[in-house]
Amino acid sequence: MSLYLWFGLMVVTSSIWLLWFLYRPLQNNMFNLEKSNISLGKQKQAELERDLQQNLIDKDVFKQAKDEITQTLAIELSQTTGASTDNQQPISFWLSGLIVVFLSVASLGVYQFLTPKDALSTKAEQTVQPAQPPSLEQSMAELKQYLIEKPDDFEAWQTLGLVSFELNDIEGSLDAYERSYQLNSKNVSMLVEYASAIATSQNDQFTGRASTLVREALEIDPNAPDALYLAGLVAANAGQFNLAKKVWQRALLLLPQDHPDRLILESILVELAQIQGEPIPEHQVVINVTLSERLRKAEFEDHYLMIYIKAAQGRPMPIAIQKIKLKDFTGVVTLTDENSVMPSKKLSQSRQVIAVVRLSQSGAAMKQVGDIQVISQVIDVRDNPTLDLQVE
Repeated sequence: MSLYLWFGLMVVTSSIWLLWFLYRPLQNNMFNLEKSNISLGKQKQAELERDLQQNLIDKDVFKQAKDEITQTLAIELSQTTGASTDNQQPISFWLSGLIVVFLSVASLGVYQFLTPKDALSTKAEQTVQPAQPPSLEQSMAELKQYLIEKPDDFEAWQTLGLVSFELNDIEGSLDAYERSYQLNSKNVSMLVEYASAIATSQNDQFTGRASTLVREALEIDPNAPDALYLAGLVAANAGQFNLAKKVWQRALLLLPQDHPDRLILESILVELAQIQGEPIPEHQVVINVTLSERLRKAEFEDHYLMIYIKAAQGRPMPIAIQKIKLKDFTGVVTLTDENSVMPSKKLSQSRQVIAVVRLSQSGAAMKQVGDIQVISQVIDVRDNPTLDLQVE
């Protein structure tokens, strides 16, 4: 129930009580002044009579005191009757209603004034459904409308080129990139995107204008990884594989270790080596495993020791693995490409990985209750590392 509804119920209840109180005043039920004064006068007269009978006062004093009591009683009765008559007059109904309306409006005003405006605005915002992000089509329409008013915004033209490319409007993308190029031909990111769009329109061939734009980008920034990547494609299209290899290796050195494009470049370099007939360098990971005295007992001889390499981030699937019964384990395991789980994902093609040693009674692929597992720190396969892991 809303705060306004509660407030309305309280105002209505209070108004009903106030109307009843004003239109039918409370009777004076504590005591009746008229009856009280008469009783008091009678009591004083009785006391005077007792004093006369006991000869405490004479008849003259008795008469004088009795006259004073009678006069006082008469005066008080006249005053009490007038006051009682005035106080018992009820307030008219329309005046009572006017008072109630005034108090209700005043209460509402005070409530609105004391209610924090931030709370009201927050509540109103909560009733509004969150706006959905604009679609690519809507973004394109907005960009085109904006460019009608601001045709010299080269970044907006570049964005329109990218949006058009994503919507598979290659012609529109090329037109937008050309407008951006005419306004600012020194923007490296635009040159790279423009070259990619042209290559797409040429069946992924980085020749002609695409090659020229890549060269222009490298003249502006020789260390731009995206431009170097495209330069390698240009060289490969021309059959210059050695040049492509050098360019891609340079791009690989410039990329951060955690950059997702590293895996792409590494795969390309492996494929290039295969095309050129070069032997793919094989890497290995040597793992020395030390078992505690408890695990060397006969009860563990038929347990399985699974030693494998998996990616430090991403899928938990092993890249390379060896599974050995504990009684046949010599203490050292060397993992190479021959131990790779998938032919398309060799150990030598991996970089940031971790080594896992798991002792299992069942030998199941998934870790079971009771299995003992040890995980190494992150290592680089290209370093041909040697690890020491202890299982307790």
